[in-house]
Amino acid sequence: MNKQGERVEIERIKEEIIEIRYFDEEHGDRYLGWKMSVKNAIDLARWWRNEGQQTKKKQLPVIDYKFFSILISMSTQARVEVRSFDQYGRISSLGFSFPRKVIEHLDGWLQDGQQSQKSGNGKEAKICSEKCFNSSLLMGPRQVKTHGRGDLTSETS
Repeated sequence: MNKQGERVEIERIKEEIIEIRYFDEEHGDRYLGWKMSVKNAIDLARWWRNEGQQTKKKQLPVIDYKFFSILISMSTQARVEVRSFDQYGRISSLGFSFPRKVIEHLDGWLQDGQQSQKSGNGKEAKICSEKCFNSSLLMGPRQVKTHGRGDLTSETS
């Protein structure tokens, strides 16, 4: 993939769903795409800001790290694997495999909180409304405990 010309576009397609598009060519029309809940996107961006971007090569691999509503794995610094929990604390069998550039852009996209933002190629990208950019995004991590049956209990710190 051409790292110089890559770009990321994020668009809110429903109240609680965003679509993420990763283009490996600046002016290309072929892309990798994902649809993700806003809640999971906020948790992923929060993990990236608080812990993920500081992960050093010596600390790899990160395997099945629980953070709020998601389970994160990271074998290399170039990709992040993400799976979510359902309302009963069960892990989803399907997940996401994001290039690092996507996570970096998602974090900036959510922190920005404006109605538009310049993407990597200078084009306008749609931004999440103020509803998804709320004070909970700025809160620090909370402890998550797993009990014997896999039930998830969380406590705010």
